[in-house]
Amino acid sequence: MSNFQRIQERFNKLSVSEKETLLKSIYFFSKDTKLFLEGRLLGTGGMEFIRQMEKETIGKVYRKGTPDIPNGKIVNSIIVKAHKSKVDTMIMLELQKLAYRGFIEFLNEYGGGPENFDTMACKHLEDYLSLVKLKIDDPAEQRKVFEEVGEYLNQKDNMPTDTLYDTYELVTGIKARRKY
Repeated sequence: MSNFQRIQERFNKLSVSEKETLLKSIYFFSKDTKLFLEGRLLGTGGMEFIRQMEKETIGKVYRKGTPDIPNGKIVNSIIVKAHKSKVDTMIMLELQKLAYRGFIEFLNEYGGGPENFDTMACKHLEDYLSLVKLKIDDPAEQRKVFEEVGEYLNQKDNMPTDTLYDTYELVTGIKARRKY
């Protein structure tokens, strides 16, 4: 018998008040479990994930004083937690958008960065565009989002963007490279 099965068996034997006490303990165990339960049971918590992502990406690049470097592990962790919490599709889109733009903004603002930032930017750009294709049914709305991303990429002039263009073009089928 697995640990989960044994826990489930014991949980089922608890009285209603004991279950309530245990749930309260789980809820206040950590910020992550609190967000998970709120997301799963109430459909909320998404804005907290967005706040965390903004702080980790754009907030670090454009903060007052000395900028900081976004941490890819934290960025991925936020997305995984949001996904496990089953947040709304629009929240997931916003998280992926903040992720890819955070890495691109750092690379563009400082003319380079850690070696994996280009890979991270492409990965999150691909995830964002794939999510748009999967979750936005209206072709006109999809095209509008794709064009917005293409324009965004064309505005980045302080960094090499070939891999980003390749990713964009592969997922969308739309040419985005600047015309000189």
